[in-house]
This record gives sequence, structure tokens and C-alpha cells, in this order.
Amino acid sequence: MRRVLLALSLLSLASCGIAPSSSQRLTEAALEMNTAARFGRMDVALERVGSRARQDFMSRHADWGTRIRVVDVEFGGFEMTQRDEAEVYLDVLWLPNDEATVRTTRIAQRWRDERGHWELVGEERKDGDAGLLGEPAAKAADEAASAGDAGRKPGLSLHTRVILDE
Repeated sequence: MRRVLLALSLLSLASCGIAPSSSQRLTEAALEMNTAARFGRMDVALERVGSRARQDFMSRHADWGTRIRVVDVEFGGFEMTQRDEAEVYLDVLWLPNDEATVRTTRIAQRWRDERGHWELVGEERKDGDAGLLGEPAAKAADEAASAGDAGRKPGLSLHTRVILDE
């Protein structure tokens, strides 16, 4: 009899789990959505994007997996701006498919809790390299032609500079 009562009490305690907090649900939603987007699963990612933001999200991420390779997405934390709104920060390592230079961009995503379901409602580049979210990529300083390269023929990658010590 004691064993039966003990088993029943343990079973009832195991089923009385604590519901996840709002911040835990936000973290889970953001990680799930951004991991899916990183690996090209836009169908899964769009489930976490609000209906008003879907078209913008699809156009901003259209090059992911085609012209842009996302190497890594790091969750940089979040800030609750209101009870049902938050800003999530991501650090994204990426490179254009036709280049070998890895770039870094910090993104701020705005999330809203809609009846217990966190949804992405917007995002913008906060820092780092442009070009990840569909905006025109800025020419890097080292990619810009220098005065010494002005006479060089296009397509040639090697040239020699002579520096004389006097």
C-alpha cells in the first residue's frame, strides 16, 4: 500500500510542471526561428514571423543560401522593452558566395508576444557590415582601388610594388 501511495504521489508531482516564463518562450522562439533561417529552412522560420512582417522578412532574407552563405548565428541576448515586446540581438558571421572575406553584422530584431506566441515584427542592422539584410553592401576600404592600382588592368590579381629605403 505504501508503495502505491508513493508511486501515485511521485507521478502527480512529475506532471505538475511549471509553465515556461515569457522570457523563456521568447528565447526559444528566437533561437528556433534564427537557426531555421541560417540553414535555409525559411518555411520553418516564417512560422515565427508576424503576418505583417512576412513579406519584408522574405525580401530581406532572399539571398540567404543563394548569394549569401551564413556561417554562424550567435544569440547576443535580449531586452524586454515592454511586457509583451522585446528586442533580440544577433551576431551573424556571413560571406557573399563570390568572396572569401567573412563579414560580421549585428542585428536587432523586434519581437511581440501575441496571445502567448512570440512573433518577429521587424529587424534592422545595428552594427557591422552591410549587405546581409538585402541592403546594398558598402565597399570595404581594402576593396576600394588605391592610387597605385589605378593603372592596373582588370582581372589581374598580382602586382609588385617597389619600396626603396634610402
